[in-house]
Amino acid sequence: MARSDRSLEIDGEGAFWAVAGFAASIVIGVLLRPLRESAGLENVVVVYVIVVALTAAIGGRAAGLASSLSAALSYTWFFTTPFDTLRIDSWEQVATVVLLFVAGLLASLGGRVTRRARVEAREEADVLQVLTAVNLAAARAGLKADVVAVEGLRDLLDARAVRVVREGPEGDLVVAQAGELDDELDLDGLPHLDEEGRIPSGHRRSVGGTLVLPAEGAVIDMVRRNRRVGSLVIVPAEDRPILRTTRLGIAAVAHALASAR
Repeated sequence: MARSDRSLEIDGEGAFWAVAGFAASIVIGVLLRPLRESAGLENVVVVYVIVVALTAAIGGRAAGLASSLSAALSYTWFFTTPFDTLRIDSWEQVATVVLLFVAGLLASLGGRVTRRARVEAREEADVLQVLTAVNLAAARAGLKADVVAVEGLRDLLDARAVRVVREGPEGDLVVAQAGELDDELDLDGLPHLDEEGRIPSGHRRSVGGTLVLPAEGAVIDMVRRNRRVGSLVIVPAEDRPILRTTRLGIAAVAHALASAR
């Protein structure tokens, strides 16, 4: 199953960097083995931890975890007695290997937290930018706000399609759409988010600990003076995590569009 760009940005491309971390651990062992009597094992451990931290920072949590294991095994093979084997003959050396693995593990988790915070901060800023653009368009010319909304939300969410449907004399009419849909949507059959963008129970699913919008699409009704005047419809990219702030932003966009005419 394909992962979204946002998931990749948070979790990284693990496989390549896991292999790179493994290779780096072997190279470190080979290069430093002649110096194991003089370099100081604590310095060797620091070198391994730096490699794990770099691998985790670039490649993500999975790469960091794999590199932690590789570093521990490489250190055991090259720097614990008896040499050139995975056996260890003293509890002090066992403790060193365990601490090396734990240090690498913490570096991996810390790298993911940093990347996630960076991605979330940028997305929150993007949500505010879309909401501001929609409100300005609504204040200047209500019709244009629909177009601004669908284009802004599609770019923000990497959605397959976003459309605004407004109620007319003969029923609902699509007044703006960004993206393409293969099939016509049954709005009544799609999950409806509430006024705060909450996903209804029975349709909640998470990827990497963050909720994703229902794959079939989601609807937020546009309500003015307690009367539905249309709907904002989002058909998301597959497994694209969505923050609570973003869901609130989508609901705010629907409210702004309801007031645009």
